[in-house]
Amino acid sequence: MPKRTIIKPASGIRAIAEALDISVATVHRALHNQGRVSQATRERVLRMAEEQKYQPNLTARNLRLNRHFRVSVHLPTTIAAFFDSLRAGIEEAASPFRSVLEVEFHRYTRNPGRAQASLRSALEAGVHGIIAVPPNTTQMARLVKKARERAIPVICVSTDSPESGRLTAVTPHPYYGGCMAAEVLAASMRKRGHVVVMAGDLENLNQTEKVRGFMEMLARTDANRSVTLIETRDDPEQAFKGALRCLRETPQIGGMYVTSANSIPVLQALRKEDRLYAIPVVTTDLFPELVPYLRDGAVRATIYQCPEMQGSLAIRAMYQYLMESIAPPSCIGVIPQLVMKSNLELYLRKSAEQAGKTAMRE
Repeated sequence: MPKRTIIKPASGIRAIAEALDISVATVHRALHNQGRVSQATRERVLRMAEEQKYQPNLTARNLRLNRHFRVSVHLPTTIAAFFDSLRAGIEEAASPFRSVLEVEFHRYTRNPGRAQASLRSALEAGVHGIIAVPPNTTQMARLVKKARERAIPVICVSTDSPESGRLTAVTPHPYYGGCMAAEVLAASMRKRGHVVVMAGDLENLNQTEKVRGFMEMLARTDANRSVTLIETRDDPEQAFKGALRCLRETPQIGGMYVTSANSIPVLQALRKEDRLYAIPVVTTDLFPELVPYLRDGAVRATIYQCPEMQGSLAIRAMYQYLMESIAPPSCIGVIPQLVMKSNLELYLRKSAEQAGKTAMRE
């Protein structure tokens, strides 16, 4: 009996090529943005790839090309609630690229010069890319420019140093985050009362832009409010003492806005002075310690900056630049989200699902 020949249906790149009646080479160039392919053809290929749920075998491709890159990530030790989530986003998004990307994490305290020293060590180690949270200082800008001169791309995350020559910045549109906080707070405050803004480190452009957005929106919605700005440099002790002193010296406070995830010390100061529910508070980001305050109404709303997404976008942009020579846009924005008591459970459910997926991978 003659042997039957079983013809398997085409899959992957070949299936896309057959569906569009074009060559496999053209599909490959379109998918990887290489060579000369018209924009119309590229769009047809990408649509067909999405329809067929095509997933490239990145590991095999990278091994075949024999490429390997070291990426150095530099995050502050302060505000662990935010930066631990950002790191988790980087780790999760980098997992498909492990064969080609070696991601090294470095942490530094926010003492003067520590951020610069951390970045300088990466330059001396000869890494291929850097992801960092730079203070907006002249010294840091010089280091980023030095990295650029050595063809080492730097991606800013959470904040920006726009004059430094960085490759791109992944930021949560901080100006609009400040505007959102002002709008919520203005609707929650009584007619009279001072407004207190508990800012983080004002060398950080993320922080100064939030303050600017808050002040401008507050002036449009409630022009007669006086505002006190307190810089805490993201230090819990400074935040607690600064809030306590302000509460004792300013009896008529209409509302408070905390611009970083360093909000728990401020809430503890309000509790100590027995004014926790008397003063409307808007905070920043979402983490387990803050959840009870949102549930019982002590915090009216929090501006969620999606740190996991920021980390994911940063490492993906770095991979595409190093591996594919695809330059990202000059700035990658993550839209801030408003979390309140009414929609809190949706965010907690989503967070639990993500944690479950991470545990399964590990």
